[in-house]
Amino acid sequence: MKIALVTACLAGVAHSKMAAMALKKEAKKRGHEIVVEEQGGHKVPVKLSQEQIDAADVVIIAKMIKISGESRFEGKPIVDVSVNKAVRNPVSIMDQAEELLK
Repeated sequence: MKIALVTACLAGVAHSKMAAMALKKEAKKRGHEIVVEEQGGHKVPVKLSQEQIDAADVVIIAKMIKISGESRFEGKPIVDVSVNKAVRNPVSIMDQAEELLK
């Protein structure tokens, strides 16, 4: 499974990075490919390309704040969760993503 992940918190430092790390670790453990865009603090240091979005089977959005560019994911299955849930329970988030594709 190919996953596009967007994380977003107010500062874009701690919570976004922790959520991204937890979900990347779980995705890799399950043999999935994952690409990550971290948002916050009014900046997007690495933005997902349209090619990465198009190739994704599912999009996971883990956020504390509204993300920018959400319309890029129209037509894709989306798992929308809080950053805190992603940090605390990445297994559940990955289960949800897999369930969407069944």
